[in-house]
Amino acid sequence: MTRMIHDTRSVAADLLDELGPIIAGERAAFAQRCHERSVSMTHLLLMTLLETHGPLPMSRVAELLGCGLPTATGIVSRMEERGLVERQHDSEDRRVVTLSLSQEGAIEIRELQLSRRERMATALTHLSEPEREQLLASVRSLRAAFNRANSQGDNA
Repeated sequence: MTRMIHDTRSVAADLLDELGPIIAGERAAFAQRCHERSVSMTHLLLMTLLETHGPLPMSRVAELLGCGLPTATGIVSRMEERGLVERQHDSEDRRVVTLSLSQEGAIEIRELQLSRRERMATALTHLSEPEREQLLASVRSLRAAFNRANSQGDNA
């Protein structure tokens, strides 16, 4: 039993040693693409939240961003000026403001996602077809293992 745990930890360390620089490099490249498009990480986070959850009240936006309502309002105002988000006032209570992703914001997210895919496709051209198939199968297995571990509460 000790040998298996040791081997598993050794493989985990090796995987993280190999994946770490790839993830860090891709994160930096993605941040650079966002910067070139004048999309801050906060703007990206908020657009992603709106894309995932749909329209959100401003109070929830502030909570999810981990800031006060005045700060969230300033962030949203800048995003609204760029056409990335839209504010709607509640018809019954004008104090209640809901934020949604605009069509322009959705396009921005799609274009950033596309740039990530293009970068991955470029890297994959340096692998043979069998290597690409093996890599995809291995990553799918790893994802399934994480899903099983998470569902069993293995959050160590």
